Amino acid sequence: MEKEQENNVYRDAIEFFGVTSQKIMVIEEMSELTKELCKELRDRGDVEQLADVEITLAQLKSIYNIHQAVEEHKDFKLRRLVSNMEKLKAERKK
Repeated sequence: MEKEQENNVYRDAIEFFGVTSQKIMVIEEMSELTKELCKELRDRGDVEQLADVEITLAQLKSIYNIHQAVEEHKDFKLRRLVSNMEKLKAERKK
């Protein structure tokens, strides 16, 4: 999936499911990561925390040499997200 298309999926998901729902999903996913890594919490602003998460995830991908595998899984999951939203939209129209 191309970057522009990927970004469109992110925006569509936020619009479709709502900001609060997607924030809850972020919390759930990050909670799983936190449990696995037992990372110490730091008191920082939201943007800085997000940058830290992205940086540390990029580092993990390098450590485990899984850049391509992550991109492939992300592509699969984004396509599934699009499919799920299309199905839910169709059901809501009924």
